[in-house]
Amino acid sequence: MKKKFWAAVLSLLLSLVMLLTACGFQNAEPSEPAGSASNPPESSAVSSAPSDASSEPVVFTPGTWLSDGGQYYFFDEDGATGRTASLDNGTGVGFSYATDGVKADFAMGGADNSSPCTVRRDGDTITLEWESGSTEHLTYVSEQGSDSFQFYSNQELADMALAYYKEGLGAQAQGNLSAAAQTNSDGSVTIQVYENLGDHNSTAVWYTVDRLTGVGTDASGGEVELAG
Repeated sequence: MKKKFWAAVLSLLLSLVMLLTACGFQNAEPSEPAGSASNPPESSAVSSAPSDASSEPVVFTPGTWLSDGGQYYFFDEDGATGRTASLDNGTGVGFSYATDGVKADFAMGGADNSSPCTVRRDGDTITLEWESGSTEHLTYVSEQGSDSFQFYSNQELADMALAYYKEGLGAQAQGNLSAAAQTNSDGSVTIQVYENLGDHNSTAVWYTVDRLTGVGTDASGGEVELAG
């Protein structure tokens, strides 16, 4: 009788041990395999990082820059001052500026006239994004500064064209003649010499010339030299 009792107890203990062992295997968490996506190798993470080219500082090279806003910018050697000149009539203002290579602050005509902008350079072109919302592109055209760079404004070219046309007519020059000039997309200047007839204008001649030299052609392709 005692042998049967102890045999039953032993059988019960063995069953409990097997049950506890099985539960332990079910609750165990699997280890994460080496090289999984959540832990990429250090060399892979470094090589995929993009370079930040936009952090390169922008420098205003001293000399003359042409703006698509209709004026020249002359930057001085000191890296802090310059002046502008309008393509229309040649007038402009002096300015001072400060830049950290990414942003710039221009004081046009006086220290109190602050005009901040962000700057980006691509080769010989600098883009100014003004805080007002407008964008201006400057293209480098000459190492000469404001003291040596020479150009003819639209008004000067119109006056020269009118004088040139009248000189060609000689004694036949008559009528109420005028002239007007406009800048073309390629940088050249087209001038219309016309007669004011009161209710309309009658074109006498068209000239297209280079702003720097005053040399160009008339409507028929003949060469003209307004500054001659």
